[in-house]
Amino acid sequence: MHVILYPDSVAQDGLAIERNEAADLAEVVVFPGRSRGDVPEADWARADALVTGLHMPIDEEIIDGLGQCRIITRLGVGYDLIDTRAAGRRGIMVCNVPDYGTTEVADHALALILTFARGIVQFHERFLRTEDPIWDYSASPTVTRLAGKRLGVIGLGRIGTAAAMRAKGFGLRVAAYDPYIPDGQELALGVERFHDLRAMLGACDFLTVHCLANAETDNLIDRAAVAAMKPGAILVNTARGAIVDLDAVQWGLETGHLGAAGLDVFPEEPPPADHPLMRAWRAREAWVRDRLVITPHAAFYSAAGFDFLRRKALRTCLDYLEDGRLNNCVNGQYLADR
Repeated sequence: MHVILYPDSVAQDGLAIERNEAADLAEVVVFPGRSRGDVPEADWARADALVTGLHMPIDEEIIDGLGQCRIITRLGVGYDLIDTRAAGRRGIMVCNVPDYGTTEVADHALALILTFARGIVQFHERFLRTEDPIWDYSASPTVTRLAGKRLGVIGLGRIGTAAAMRAKGFGLRVAAYDPYIPDGQELALGVERFHDLRAMLGACDFLTVHCLANAETDNLIDRAAVAAMKPGAILVNTARGAIVDLDAVQWGLETGHLGAAGLDVFPEEPPPADHPLMRAWRAREAWVRDRLVITPHAAFYSAAGFDFLRRKALRTCLDYLEDGRLNNCVNGQYLADR
């Protein structure tokens, strides 16, 4: 019987779905861990497969302690917490679930844009939290007409494409920056393609981030990028926290250059309470009030979507362990270098 280890599970049911799906094929071993030491060395050593979550880096040290692991599947799309090169050197396949959360994340990105464009949270908060409720349709500083404005999409993969198609339904003109999509993809989707990120940043009223987190995109949206944005632009990030520099967002909001920001992801989660941006947001300081909306890395989630994700991540491991069938491998280049 195979052993499938979940070293940092976030499931609230003790992986009942996985245990039922695995049946007589595999033993499911679960830990709600955050670091290597939360899992006994013996369990690392005996695992035939890993299914990893949101919190634990699967680094070279952990990979070197995997005695018989053949596959690591990321419970989601992004795999930046996994050292894919080190896994490849050990002959371990790294896979993800790329079709998971596509509609949910795209919906969330557009919801954040609409939150500012229509002042939803701002109106709600001002009427709810003041002793003298403000019943004023002009009280939100970010309300605007969407039709005719330009949305820039950074990363035109599955989720970026889904977001772009939704945006067009609201009358937004859609631009995209993604150096890895084939020529003509923008024509098929009916969007404007930019080959220079800074040029797109300066041309768009809204920006939404949908690229992978890796060495190339780390701090992609830094202070210089924020400065390059059109004055008053609104930034949304539902991808990975490492892509957007929190200090840059603070600078943009504090100077007024950035119109607003909707952040679902952060470089450190939860974001540190002592970061100046977070302190100002909680204190409802004038420069950030109504101009920053935060959600708790929730864009990916729906009950139906999470159920699909769990089943497919497990099935990816079982297909490979049982039949050698490999789905959505992301470290093939490192396997080829062995």
